[in-house]
Amino acid sequence: MLKNIVKNIIKFGIAFGLIYWLVESGKLDFSLLKQVFSSPLTILAITALMLTDHFIVAVRLKLILMRKASKNLSTFKIFISNWIGIFFNAVLPGSVTGDVIKVFYLQDLDEKLDKKFLLVAVFMDRVMGLIGLVTIGGIISGINYSTLSSLSNDVKILVQVNLFILLCVVLTLLTLFFYQKLPHQIAKPFRDIKILGNIIKKLEVLWNDLCLFRNNIIKLLVLSIFIQAFAIIIFWYIAEPYAAGEFTLATAFTVLPAGMISIAIPIAPGGLGVGHVVFEKLLAFFNISNGADLFNIYFFFVLFTNLTGVVPYMLYRKKSKEIKK
Repeated sequence: MLKNIVKNIIKFGIAFGLIYWLVESGKLDFSLLKQVFSSPLTILAITALMLTDHFIVAVRLKLILMRKASKNLSTFKIFISNWIGIFFNAVLPGSVTGDVIKVFYLQDLDEKLDKKFLLVAVFMDRVMGLIGLVTIGGIISGINYSTLSSLSNDVKILVQVNLFILLCVVLTLLTLFFYQKLPHQIAKPFRDIKILGNIIKKLEVLWNDLCLFRNNIIKLLVLSIFIQAFAIIIFWYIAEPYAAGEFTLATAFTVLPAGMISIAIPIAPGGLGVGHVVFEKLLAFFNISNGADLFNIYFFFVLFTNLTGVVPYMLYRKKSKEIKK
């Protein structure tokens, strides 16, 4: 308990330290938020778009859950569980707290879905989202390689990193379908090494979980690519009017995969601070001078959307009380 408290204090310390540095250096201007959030229609439209993306995530999660479900599951109810989960991710410390709470709601959908399987399913859903993200970055970087590489050496390195990660995804898929035992054979000599042992075991567990969903992996990948592409378009739609420079959709598809991966790493809550710094740097490669401001706008829209999860949470509690009576 104390360890988790200390860990969260450190994370928030890093986040607010980075925010303070960006504000002091003139790279982050919170007054822009007042301008953005002055239009209720804009807020509603963007929130609706983000919730639509979450609904498609529920479709992907349903595909994963159906491997063990004894009946057809309601996509809408899975969406509600996910909506409640993102609410708790916003209000409680820890980047996966909402995922754990979401499991309790998913358990009500089918008694055959035990907690252990649901935790694996929710984790696999996150992994597929990450794979979809890096696949998009690699594909766009490959299609526009010549144009992007000519912009600057920094952009060229970013593009090459995207392509390398895509290559890793392709090799992983080939191994998954044709050489499932290969990762275990490669890991065997390293299992007894004290420093690497625990990491190797966790990676092997992840590989075993991935193998369980092999039959649906292509469907999950296609869905993940669509979900992440939609999320990138939402980011671009939000940020483009306020960009200090030309922020094209092609730029968004090149930069956002790397930027979003940095947010997924649990250094700070929701990418707070870290995401601001990363997007400031990445978008500067494309001569956009206010990357931190653009991420800040997106961050607050995500936070607002997550907080709307209080609505289904309160309705679910009310319904539960009525059933008990």
